[in-house]
Amino acid sequence: MSQNRDHNDKRFKLSRKKYILLLGVLIITIASISVYIELVVKPNSMNMNSKTHDPFAVYFHTNLNIVIDGNPVVIPSQIGINKSLWKDHSLDKYGVPGMPMDEKGEKNMPGMAPLYTNNDNGLITVGSIVERDYTLQDFLNIWGGIDLSDKKVNAMVNGEPVADYRNILLKDKEQIKLDIYSHQ
Repeated sequence: MSQNRDHNDKRFKLSRKKYILLLGVLIITIASISVYIELVVKPNSMNMNSKTHDPFAVYFHTNLNIVIDGNPVVIPSQIGINKSLWKDHSLDKYGVPGMPMDEKGEKNMPGMAPLYTNNDNGLITVGSIVERDYTLQDFLNIWGGIDLSDKKVNAMVNGEPVADYRNILLKDKEQIKLDIYSHQ
């Protein structure tokens, strides 16, 4: 009986050693897979510009020049950023959402519309988190700063006349000019 017990003790010790070894290998395998996913799979599957980690799917600039009754209009900075210059929020889901600037979430960076200005020289920035087309009317709606009802509008894109200013697709490096006349 003593022999039987010794034999069972040896098997138990051997089984315990195998169990600990197997458990160690399993832990190392899981850790290795986790590291691989975090360092290789996740960065490659993120839909971002790999050079800049830019959150935008579309990012470019269009220049807008507006003249009303022969007088140039200053297109303000912060359209689509500052609340007072951001009237229409129907496209907000395509812009950059706001985010907390501190750990407590008490100070927040405001979000931005997908069409915005960050200077007053007429440069419209198209910064959208999804690929889609935007029109000049989309920008004018976000701004809400010019009432064009009952006015004659002559539009040009890169020096070529355009029949309907509202449907002008915003494209990179385009020059858009609106000549607006309050008396038709």
